[in-house]
Amino acid sequence: MSFDEVLGHDVVRAYLARAFRHGRISHAYLLSGPEGIGKALLARQLAAALLCRQSGVDDQDAEQIDGCGDCGGCQAIESGNHGGLQILDSAEGRGIDLASLREMMRSLSLRSGDRRIVIIDPAERLQEAAANALLKILEEPAQGVVFLLCSHRPAQLLRTIVSRCQQISIGPLTREAFLEVLSRYPIDAANAEQLFAGIGGRPGAAIGLFEAMQRCGGEVPFREILQHPPRDARNLVALADVEGGQSDREAVYQTIRILADGVWAFRSDDVDGRRLAAERATMLAHVARHVERSGSPDLCLEATLMILSALDLDQLRLRMPRSLGVA
Repeated sequence: MSFDEVLGHDVVRAYLARAFRHGRISHAYLLSGPEGIGKALLARQLAAALLCRQSGVDDQDAEQIDGCGDCGGCQAIESGNHGGLQILDSAEGRGIDLASLREMMRSLSLRSGDRRIVIIDPAERLQEAAANALLKILEEPAQGVVFLLCSHRPAQLLRTIVSRCQQISIGPLTREAFLEVLSRYPIDAANAEQLFAGIGGRPGAAIGLFEAMQRCGGEVPFREILQHPPRDARNLVALADVEGGQSDREAVYQTIRILADGVWAFRSDDVDGRRLAAERATMLAHVARHVERSGSPDLCLEATLMILSALDLDQLRLRMPRSLGVA
């Protein structure tokens, strides 16, 4: 698990590697940037470097900062069983609650004396009580604990939480780094170039869109869904990569995000077509945020169907519930 596996973001990686070599490790980092640019991967690589005893952390003469990949700690991280690494996410679709945060801190307290890492992804899904509890933790951080907060929308975080983190802003990848990332997947060069033109330097979003196209039979059937969506909105969820224990809310959220990316990626080149695609993608992004904030998954799927089907988006806005945020 190499720090260099994170392609692009060269300035960020160099800055963090230099700080780690000199032992200048903050108790909390906020990694912010658009969805699908590699924040979570970067956080995991940072955790591996900080937890591996063979890495160059705290060694001013080290040439690079990497987990060695061979020690018991690195292998435990790779398998997801390292007791010093805790990951809080909202995979069950209800946000990150106070009970989860407390259980995480209890687990970390059993390893006092060692460096411990907490990844919160995405941090904006912290419920109010959990966010307030995290603030108190960051005000009086435990020795050896490093928090890595990933956020697509840092403006939604408590400003007091943001102020207690070292902020690392991560932008889209360059074309070269983007294509190199996609070359590690079964995506041919022509498709990779097309995805960069449509998605921009967000490899995670591009891979998600490509996999959705594969699930429905390729680009042509996917475009057909965008232009002539199914009558039953529930059929759209087949686009998402739904795992066995994944919640319906998370599956619907993924579906709407994929469709928003697809609408923009396969936009027309003319001015009117680009404008319409931009409006549709923006409306879908608002609906995705609504389901993320505990809105009704079924209502949001129906709204998605209406957005894809409507020819007059101005009239559609008048008919949409204001709670969806698209009016």
